[in-house]
Amino acid sequence: MTTRPTPDIDQITEADLRSDSAMTTLYLEAVRRKFWPNRAETVLDFWSLAEKALNDDKRGTPGKLFYALLKAKSTRLVTDAMERRAMARIGSAERHELVQRADGLNGLPAPVPEEVQSALFGRDIGYHHGVMMQCFLPQKALADDQREWQVSHGRASMLVEAGRVVDPERDNTFRKCAVPSGSKARFIIPYIIGSAVLHNSREIDMGRSLRRFMEKLGFHYNGRNGAILTREVENVAAANFYLGGWDEEGATTQYARVAKELSFWVERNPDQGVLWRPEMVLSADFFEAIKERRVPVDMGHLRKLSKSPRRMDLYCWLSYRLPRIRKGKAIPVPLRYLQPIFAPDIADPHYFKQALRTDLRAIAKIYPDFALELKGDALTLRKSPPPVPPKLVHLL
Repeated sequence: MTTRPTPDIDQITEADLRSDSAMTTLYLEAVRRKFWPNRAETVLDFWSLAEKALNDDKRGTPGKLFYALLKAKSTRLVTDAMERRAMARIGSAERHELVQRADGLNGLPAPVPEEVQSALFGRDIGYHHGVMMQCFLPQKALADDQREWQVSHGRASMLVEAGRVVDPERDNTFRKCAVPSGSKARFIIPYIIGSAVLHNSREIDMGRSLRRFMEKLGFHYNGRNGAILTREVENVAAANFYLGGWDEEGATTQYARVAKELSFWVERNPDQGVLWRPEMVLSADFFEAIKERRVPVDMGHLRKLSKSPRRMDLYCWLSYRLPRIRKGKAIPVPLRYLQPIFAPDIADPHYFKQALRTDLRAIAKIYPDFALELKGDALTLRKSPPPVPPKLVHLL
C-alpha cells in the first residue's frame, strides 16, 4: 500500500485540490503562516478557489493557480457554480469545526493580544451610528401606507423615510419600499457599517449568493427567509435617515440615504431557483456620518437575541449607555421613559415591567457584565464595561 505524501503548500498538486483531506492540511498551514484568515466563510472561500483553479487552469498546473489566488485573496471572480461545488465538498458544520482546529494550533503565533485573537477568530464585530444605539427601527413591519417612522430618546432623534427601488421584473418601473423593520434589518445595518469601517470603503461585499450572506448573519436558509432578507436589504438601501442630536452647544442634523447604488444581479437556474448577487455602494453622506459617530456591536450577541427585536434594541442601548456613566454614579431611569422606546405595543406598565425583567435576564445570559437593577418604577444604571473593549476596537 502506497502512502500519499503530505501536501506541501508551496508545491500544491491537482490531486491536493481534489482531496478534501489534503485541502484541510493546506488550510491549516495557510492559517498558520498567517496569510489566510480563519473564519467559517473564508473556509468556503478556500475550497471555492480550489474549484476555480481546477476549472480555469489551462496549463496543467492548477496548484500554482490556486496558490496565486490565495496570495491575492481575491474571490470576486468565483462563480456561484464554483461555490456550490465547494459547499457540496465541505458543509457548514465541517467549516466551523475546521475553524476551531485552526484556532487551536499549537504552533500558531499570536500576532495580537490573546483577547484580540479571540475576537478575530471567534467574533464578528459590526458598527452602528451612535443615534441608532438609542433610537430604533420598528420592531415589526409597518402598515403599507405608513411611509415614515420617528423615534426620540433623550437628546437623540431619528426619522426614517421609506424609499423606492427599480422593479427587476418590470421595465421602467420603480417599486415602493417599506421602512426597514424587524430583526433582519437590525443585522443588515451594523453589518454594512461594520464592513465600511473595517475596510474603509463604501463598497460593501454582500456575498456572492443569498445563502452565503444569510450564513454570515447566522440565519437558516430557506425561501421565506430569503425573500424577507432581500426585501429588508432593499428597504435599508432605499431609506432616507435623518439623525438629530442636541447638546449644550446646539443642535445638529445629519441627513443621509444609506446607499448611493444597489444592484441585484439575478441569475436563474432550473435546479437552484433564483441566485441572489447584490452589490451595494454607500452614499458619501452616510459614509461620513458613520465615520464621525460609530459604536461597535458584537454581532454574535445579536444573533443569540435575534428572535426578539426588543431584546436586540435593549442590548444595543445598554452597550452604548452604561460605559458612558461616571464611575460610582447610579442613574435611575423611570420605566415610563423606556416603555415608548422598547415596547410601544405594551400599554400596561405592569406588563411592560414583567417583559423588561424577562428581557434583561435573557441579555444577562449573553453578556452578564451590565450593572443594573430593576426596582420599583425605575431601571437603575451603573458604569459597566462595553461588550466590545475599546482596545480591541482600536486594534481591529
